[in-house]
Amino acid sequence: MEQELLKLGIAGIICVVLMYQLHKSEKREEKKDLRIQLLENQLIESYDERIEAADRIGNAIHDSATASNNAAKALDALVYEVRKNNHV
Repeated sequence: MEQELLKLGIAGIICVVLMYQLHKSEKREEKKDLRIQLLENQLIESYDERIEAADRIGNAIHDSATASNNAAKALDALVYEVRKNNHV
């Protein structure tokens, strides 16, 4: 192969340099693709975590609202009993 490149002269040298640069470029692209994939995975994980956190907050709000509603009903029942006992 070296003899063939030598026969080509400057064109052969340019060809070798271009092939080397192409190889380096392909390696850089592979690294970029891996980095992009890593970032996409992190984004998806982060998104899933945020959805889970929002779901937990929503459940806590619902539970709190239910507890508040139950407390209000109990307070109403207590007020009713107090009023009823005061009128007797």
